[in-house]
Amino acid sequence: MNPITLLFVSFFVMIALRVPVAYALALASLLIIVQEGLRADLVVQQMFQGLNSFTLLAVPFFLLAGQLLNSGLITDRLMRLAEVMVGWIRGGLAHINVVVSMIFAGMSGSSTADTAGVGSVIIPAMYKRGYDRRFTVAITAASSTMGSIIPPSIMMVVYGAQGGVSIGGLFLAGAIPGMLIGLGMMIYSYVYAIRRGLPAEARPTVREFAIAWKEGLLPLLVPVIIIGGVLTGKFTATESGMVATVYVLFLMFVFYRSARMRELPKILAEAAVLYSQPLLAVAAASVFGWLLAYFQAPQMIIGLAGDMTGSIPLTLLSIMVVFIIVGTFMDAIPAIIIFMPIVTKLLETSGANAIHGGIIVVMTLALGLITPPYGLCLLLASAIGRVPVVKVLPHIMAFYAIIIGIIITIIFVPEIALFLPRLVMPQFVGS
Repeated sequence: MNPITLLFVSFFVMIALRVPVAYALALASLLIIVQEGLRADLVVQQMFQGLNSFTLLAVPFFLLAGQLLNSGLITDRLMRLAEVMVGWIRGGLAHINVVVSMIFAGMSGSSTADTAGVGSVIIPAMYKRGYDRRFTVAITAASSTMGSIIPPSIMMVVYGAQGGVSIGGLFLAGAIPGMLIGLGMMIYSYVYAIRRGLPAEARPTVREFAIAWKEGLLPLLVPVIIIGGVLTGKFTATESGMVATVYVLFLMFVFYRSARMRELPKILAEAAVLYSQPLLAVAAASVFGWLLAYFQAPQMIIGLAGDMTGSIPLTLLSIMVVFIIVGTFMDAIPAIIIFMPIVTKLLETSGANAIHGGIIVVMTLALGLITPPYGLCLLLASAIGRVPVVKVLPHIMAFYAIIIGIIITIIFVPEIALFLPRLVMPQFVGS
């Protein structure tokens, strides 16, 4: 059997046997290395090489910032801010759900942190106001996908680090698509609220509006620090994550005093455990990806693709379909690392813009966070809301359609994603 075929077959067999993804990647890679007579120490060497990246250090700091935001009651302040902004619209709590997810996305870079932080507060509130439990869980899970699209984004950091693509350019490219997804979800929620007779929240007074903005203004500076630092060149992505973490610690323990110092070791331990999971997958995926490159999988894919690579939209549509399937069964970070050589070759051959292609990959993998059986955000929201995933699926289909519709639109109208990068940092965007 062809080594590449055996590599994928052995991997998917182990996944079917419920072997954790990281172990399945490592064992499948080791099997091929032994079969082909390659040196066994290549496993350790490539694992180390995959982790030996300063840029990837941004990931634990973004995760830690998300943990701190959840632990320091800062999420409650953001919830009140979202309430005065959109709560008075019909279906108010659904709109608050979406807007606070958009705000939170600009702070943690993690969709799962978004689901946990926002969901634990908004889901019980929506239940009390009479919202359907299945719709509540569906919109909470779906809106959290913006955590991977609106900058900063952990997926974009990994994609940029692995593909040599400007992380600042990716951050800028994700802003408008992320807002379009949020707007699409709010429009759907408004129509749903009218059909179901769902209430709006009370209109805020001028005083309530001013207080909410006063309390929420300082947390809103977190994305300004992260994105502004990267775009101005003052910080790298890793350094901006460090600075943002220190800033959140200052808000929690000094300014708001919403947490106690004795709670910090527990928060740090939780963040370390949270980071260790994708870290092992990154190491194993690095070996898997190296084997694909070693056996010239990208060149084989180009040969099979034939004339398709002459069309940028067709190439990007094919990439989207592949990552919809991959994201259904696999975590986004190892998926990016494994398929990065193939994606890079396809983009180069078709003449597609690297940042444009990166946004399509990230948005499609974000969809995988709400697609069973993997669907981590959907599983987490269902657990918080205590609703079986099967019952939520009919209600989340509309959100699938919104996200896929926007991805396809961006494939054919790349300026939606590339407008801001070309405006702010044209030197990194190219044609």
